[in-house]
Amino acid sequence: MTDTAAEDTWVEQGQEISSPDQLRDYVAEIRAAVSHMQTGLGRAAWGALTGRAWLDTPADSRPNVPAIVDDHLEMTVTPVGTTAADAAFRQSLAALLAALDAVDRATLTVWLAQIAAQDPARTA
Repeated sequence: MTDTAAEDTWVEQGQEISSPDQLRDYVAEIRAAVSHMQTGLGRAAWGALTGRAWLDTPADSRPNVPAIVDDHLEMTVTPVGTTAADAAFRQSLAALLAALDAVDRATLTVWLAQIAAQDPARTA
């Protein structure tokens, strides 16, 4: 897998994998990209919904992604006066963030499986 070919897509990179070590590196790349997407989307959603840019908010007042989902996006119980369009928008953002979290957890599971395959007695 080459790091220099910027035009490679995830599919093209996946076609070049022929060893467990290359797969581990590929999964690590995916995990890093997902982490950046999750953080960026969470901060952008929070800024759009509160009307205040992330960087314009004092550092001690900035929520993490789970808090953003819980406090601003999750529409299991829709607050009084919320329009259906706003609830759908917020729920869509929450679903995207949940999907990114699921990918992050899956990549961690792949990493743990590889460690366990190499040394089943190793502590995690």
